[in-house]
Amino acid sequence: MPMYVVRLPAVTVRNSRIKSAESSTRLEHSMAHEHLRGSGASCSSPGRKESPPPICHGGLIFGIDEMWRHCAKIHVEFVWIPDPHRQKKNFFHGVAFMTIADVVIDRIIPGLDQLWSYEMPPDLSVAVGQRVRIPFGRTQSNGIVTRLREENDVDKKLALKPILGVVEPYPLLSPYMVELGLWMAQEYLCFPMQAYKAMLPRSIRLKPWVHFMAEEVCSVVAPRQNSRHSKSRKQQLWELLQNRGPMLKRELLAERPEMRSALRDLVKEGSVALSYRDKSQSPHLIKSHPSPYTLNEEQADAVNKIWAGSIGSKWLLEGITGSGKTEVYLQLIDKTIQQGKQVLVLVPEIALTPQTVLRFQTRFGDCVGLWHSSLTDRDRALTWQAARQGELTIVVGVRSAIFLPFEQLGLIVLDEEHEGTYKQEEHPRYHTRDVAFWLADHIGAKVILGSATPALETAFFARQNVIGWIRLTRRIGQRTLPPVEIVDMRQELQDGNHSIFSRALQHELTQVLSRSEQAILFLNRRGYASFVMCRDCGQAVQCPNCAVTLTYHQNQNQLVCHYCFFSMDPPKLCTHCGSRRIRYFGAGTERVAEEVQKLWPAARVLRADRDTLNSRQSYFQLYQDFMAQRADVLVGTQMIAKGMDFSQVSVVGIVAADVALHLPDFRRSERTFQLLVQASGRTGRGEKPGKVVVQAYEPEHFAIQSAKTHSYDGFYRQEIEYRKELGYPPYGNLWLLEVAETSDDRAQRTISRIAEKVHVLAGMGLQILGPAPAPLPKVRGRFRYHIMLKGPKTPEIIAVLSKIEHEELSCSITVDPYYML
Repeated sequence: MPMYVVRLPAVTVRNSRIKSAESSTRLEHSMAHEHLRGSGASCSSPGRKESPPPICHGGLIFGIDEMWRHCAKIHVEFVWIPDPHRQKKNFFHGVAFMTIADVVIDRIIPGLDQLWSYEMPPDLSVAVGQRVRIPFGRTQSNGIVTRLREENDVDKKLALKPILGVVEPYPLLSPYMVELGLWMAQEYLCFPMQAYKAMLPRSIRLKPWVHFMAEEVCSVVAPRQNSRHSKSRKQQLWELLQNRGPMLKRELLAERPEMRSALRDLVKEGSVALSYRDKSQSPHLIKSHPSPYTLNEEQADAVNKIWAGSIGSKWLLEGITGSGKTEVYLQLIDKTIQQGKQVLVLVPEIALTPQTVLRFQTRFGDCVGLWHSSLTDRDRALTWQAARQGELTIVVGVRSAIFLPFEQLGLIVLDEEHEGTYKQEEHPRYHTRDVAFWLADHIGAKVILGSATPALETAFFARQNVIGWIRLTRRIGQRTLPPVEIVDMRQELQDGNHSIFSRALQHELTQVLSRSEQAILFLNRRGYASFVMCRDCGQAVQCPNCAVTLTYHQNQNQLVCHYCFFSMDPPKLCTHCGSRRIRYFGAGTERVAEEVQKLWPAARVLRADRDTLNSRQSYFQLYQDFMAQRADVLVGTQMIAKGMDFSQVSVVGIVAADVALHLPDFRRSERTFQLLVQASGRTGRGEKPGKVVVQAYEPEHFAIQSAKTHSYDGFYRQEIEYRKELGYPPYGNLWLLEVAETSDDRAQRTISRIAEKVHVLAGMGLQILGPAPAPLPKVRGRFRYHIMLKGPKTPEIIAVLSKIEHEELSCSITVDPYYML
């Protein structure tokens, strides 16, 4: 049943019992007609046949004319909205109504992952997405309202407990985000509250809203009682505020940082008060700078096709490395923001954000925000608020930025969409691409998936016309793809070369350094040596908490576990046989950098891995140093193998191309091909031609041979046949059930019990693999066992798996897992 809301600005009200100078009065339409019949008043609302009710407050009935007589220069706005959320009575039929709120409890406990119904008190206004305080058992809890509904059979609802109050005076989640959280809970077998917590930054959940959406203002509110010490800092600060009037706290402390403690004391004594000033503002009118580039025919066609696409359309932009995909993004972003819409650009690695943000800020000014895990809680809260208020029109971020509360989101870009970092490995185990598709379907934002080596599932969707597909087949300008030389490291050993660099790679590096150009060396292993082993008994030093060998880090002179971060001093004697013949095997980025310094002492070397890039500033510094040619050789892991654009790099060396080809993971060939192509694409991006040297012990593998010719189609044809034959995605769905227990016996009993429960799924068309020990059978002191399910997805299958997920506390289920170890 509809109603009117009358919004009144701050005015002086005379001769009435209206007590609030700024109020909203809500009237049911049926009640309005009852009052109109009694008062004889009449008024009209433009565009509607029904007459709006008079304004009723404090027992007085006012028509429009009466309100003008009683209020000085007010503007009255009638808004037609649904019934207020409160218990009420229909005056025509005598039927009592009650508003019921369905709430998700803020507790991650099995059995509580359902909607709980509460009565809406008559004097409380609550909206969908708002946090509320509710009674739960003998205690109180917080929850999020997911739905509001009306019931006309009040007698059956008398047992409902009422909502106690609201946590914030407005919703933290928009209605579509509430719906998204419920969808994620069903799709990824998680608690709804786990999904909602992923959407809300920790600082927003735990700290008062006002501290982030308002600025603190210092002002004098009372004279000082004891001001005899006229030269004290407190008195000086009081007089400063008295003379200059209210000041922003941040500006005051920036000007007089020594006054921080004095300000605190003045506030404590009551002579100075801190208030909050709303700093929200209308969306900025962005004047973008014109592009310095002229689009080629392929780029222009891509922009036109995507822009002409329907609302909520999804596109794969498949372009070879250096083909100008970023410029296509920028052109489409410019068109989107000119329509008053917001844009989200996602990148897979935090290392890619510095150069991306610089590009976007150069083009669009200061309305470009940044979102990644290295931000402080306050920075994340401010970015969250700015996106919600429309102050940030463009946000560049990593995976979790997909949940930012944009009001007018018009475009989502997933750059390097093939990267596994777009898959969340902890609850809620969502894939960013799937969430982006959901947003496209429900709020109409267009989605662009950009990559030179798309995920096989994405490429399959494009070839099946499920999503749009655009290809960029040539590099911008006159640049060409670099030639790739594959070196068989088995032959190098036979020829007596025991260096980690082949002779071909050594030659290319020597030439690069002599020409004062730059080179990139890629190895997806960090540390100095992969493992430490006794030459007499063959025993390797293992982590006591994980079933992996420890990696030697020379800079720290420590053996470190990369899973649980256990560390120890390198042994001088073998703990198994007592031998002194302890040797270091394998190589990581630390050793590669050392070898470069040994062979080319004058070379300036930078290293990029998790050991060296441990702060948000370090990413910017790395990018700036290498861009400014303050280093000759960059050695790094996969974080430098994609997206980085350095015009002076003329050689890329891939030290161990097949390091991942023997992992027990059906995506191993795909990952190897993608890394090789992406790493190869870092060279030849400027005026100088590039060269790639790939070192491998299995050079005949089809992933390496396809990377040699930069042929995605060739790789796709072979890999998709393997997937089809074995029923892997995109031809089937996967569920990974993992049990992790501190006791091996308990883990085995649990996985056996779960195996009995999933046995029923065999009759529903699923193939059951396992149970079996995980490829890494022990991680962080927990023994791990796996069951893999493969086949179709049906509601009956989801129901069985959901029940297992919530009954077995030590079992986690990952939908479409990206990592099988």
